[in-house]
Amino acid sequence: MKAMVLGVGAIGSVTAEVLANSEEFDRVVLGARNPEKGKRLQKKISSDKVSVKKLDASDVTAMAKAFKGLDLVCNLAIPRYNFAIMRACEMAKVNYLDTAWDIALDRTKPGKVIKPAPPSFLYLKKDKAWKKMGLTGMLGIGCDPGLTNLFARKAADRLDRVKEILVRDGDNGYVEGYDFAPLWSPETLIEEVLMPATYYSDGHYRKYGSFENKEVYDFPDGVGKIPIYNVDHEEAETLPTYIGKVLGKGCDYCDFKIALGDEYVDAIRMIGKLGLSNPNKIKVKDVMVAPRDVVNAALPDPSQLGHLSKGQCAIGTVTKGLKGGRETGYYMWTSLDHSKVYKKWNNSATAWSVGVPAAISAILFAQGKVEQKGVFPPEMMDPDPFIKMLPKYGMNYNEKKL
Repeated sequence: MKAMVLGVGAIGSVTAEVLANSEEFDRVVLGARNPEKGKRLQKKISSDKVSVKKLDASDVTAMAKAFKGLDLVCNLAIPRYNFAIMRACEMAKVNYLDTAWDIALDRTKPGKVIKPAPPSFLYLKKDKAWKKMGLTGMLGIGCDPGLTNLFARKAADRLDRVKEILVRDGDNGYVEGYDFAPLWSPETLIEEVLMPATYYSDGHYRKYGSFENKEVYDFPDGVGKIPIYNVDHEEAETLPTYIGKVLGKGCDYCDFKIALGDEYVDAIRMIGKLGLSNPNKIKVKDVMVAPRDVVNAALPDPSQLGHLSKGQCAIGTVTKGLKGGRETGYYMWTSLDHSKVYKKWNNSATAWSVGVPAAISAILFAQGKVEQKGVFPPEMMDPDPFIKMLPKYGMNYNEKKL
């Protein structure tokens, strides 16, 4: 098969490398706005399968032309380009996957019900048209979202009824030499954390405020007890509908919480207070610039931080419900050590944990093990083939009955 990896940052680099080293793909095109960055990745992968194409993810016509003849586009660009990339795939009749979607489209205030539906459904409503075209669109198939959704599906399949789904992302990692250095897109991190957080309760999608519901959570595998907060994230937008209604398992409550150290919380709050999270351009000494772009440019490139990353992460899902009339549940998770991942795979654990599941989904698609047509979230796929492939790429699967 022939694929394009669009976006050659930390996560896209991982996906491209795995696909280039797979038997299923004989051609991997690196779609990069900055071709020099693409060429550096091409040199690192060092495979005749890999080529570089200069491409702007906002230019639908150019992308549609570049996508012609491909079997799959792996979108690892930032989520605000998703609609444009999906439109180009429609025009070129090419299959698609991504690891996140643009949750920032929602403007619901804290304490309010989201109407008519969360942003995910703007993408999911393409389902009927994509089925008609015979195309597959796999949404949010990274780690979280992605594996976390698959873990929820695996647990739900064992239960008669689901009561709650809690996604928990724990990471005690740090970057040597930096006080503030995100290991994935700083732009996405700042945006997600400052936004009101989506959760599901009493039959509706709702919003908490940012940095709400702090608790200390005890994560496994060396991560330990660290503070977590509700954050806006993709899982809480689809799991209640697809696990609860489409699969008929029910779901009373769902939310997402992530570990944030005090220094990260203080820094991101200050960025918000100063207006530096603003994505709109303002005039500064006769130059038009978006404050968020300045912050992003001032921070180190996450794809170049792997060798300085230390600590552990554990990312998983707690799914509780009923089986045979009794309350039960499962905690399912994957864990990684930043230093060990870099030593073996030459990447940070953060990038590896997202880029690998995206690559696995592409490989399974090439093997004919993802047969669905249309546009769908991860929980609509069979979790077992994904989980079975994780150890091949240095990732694990763990579970505990609750």
